[in-house]
Amino acid sequence: MTMKIEPSPSAPGVVVVIPHFERLSDTAACCRALAAQTRAPKLVIVVDNASRSHTAEALAGACPVARILRLEVNCGFAGAVNAGIRTALAMPDVGYVWTLNNDTVCAPDTLAKMAAAAEVDERIGVVGCPLLEGGEGTPRRTVPAGKKLKWACAIPIQAANGDIPDYLCGASLLIRRGLLEDIGLFDEGFFFFFEDADFSLRAQRRGWRLAVAQDVRVEHRGSATIRRLEELRASSYRAGHVRFLRKYSRHPVCAALPPFLFRLAADTLGFRWNAVRGTWRGWREGWRISQAADKPESETTPGPGNGSSSR
Repeated sequence: MTMKIEPSPSAPGVVVVIPHFERLSDTAACCRALAAQTRAPKLVIVVDNASRSHTAEALAGACPVARILRLEVNCGFAGAVNAGIRTALAMPDVGYVWTLNNDTVCAPDTLAKMAAAAEVDERIGVVGCPLLEGGEGTPRRTVPAGKKLKWACAIPIQAANGDIPDYLCGASLLIRRGLLEDIGLFDEGFFFFFEDADFSLRAQRRGWRLAVAQDVRVEHRGSATIRRLEELRASSYRAGHVRFLRKYSRHPVCAALPPFLFRLAADTLGFRWNAVRGTWRGWREGWRISQAADKPESETTPGPGNGSSSR
């Protein structure tokens, strides 16, 4: 049974899309926080990425505020989020989609503040927010809403205070409907990493702006699900990085090789054999699809001052 959330009157409808895999307690806590939002979403959709540790009925019981979509196979972050977005876009009165990691807990005013940031300018297509990360023995720290990309290898680095990020973190993104209708959904060729960077760059190249709602509080356990799976994490990261460079670099092999060799050496010296196997597997998977299929239309190599709009 779905518990009804009353949306805010006269405001553009917001559908929350939460990708879920296995960690039932995390998703339940995320949904409880959404039920307390001062600007209520129109609908919460939990997309189950083929979990095996619990039944669909158990997930529905743990998240009574949500509609449950169950996938037959694990499609990764992009595939799960896209399934929820398609459902949201079928509703004509929806103005925004809020993609939210299941291992987050949002303060009651989070949605209201993110929507206010989006409504400053109709060309703001995506709004992110800082994340308070930590837990389970890890020191807590505030992580900025996005990162810069250090070209030519496209290495994500922390943005300095006040710097505009090149991309916004996919853990919490409020996305305008018009942007989705313009550029499409997330690229499902990315299983877990770099789909947010790709989405942000595609948006900016179509003239959309990124924005950050700074004064919000979203607790994030820091990719709790995949962090425990060292080989899968390493494989997904390397495959995503290779795919990203194949889409945006003029010389993807030259750009991808140095960070690949560095990570391989570091994990080997650290005796992290699961990570070594994952890095090798991700490298192979990243090159498997033909390069022509990865290239966006009218691509040029991005870098400082290229591929980003002023924000």
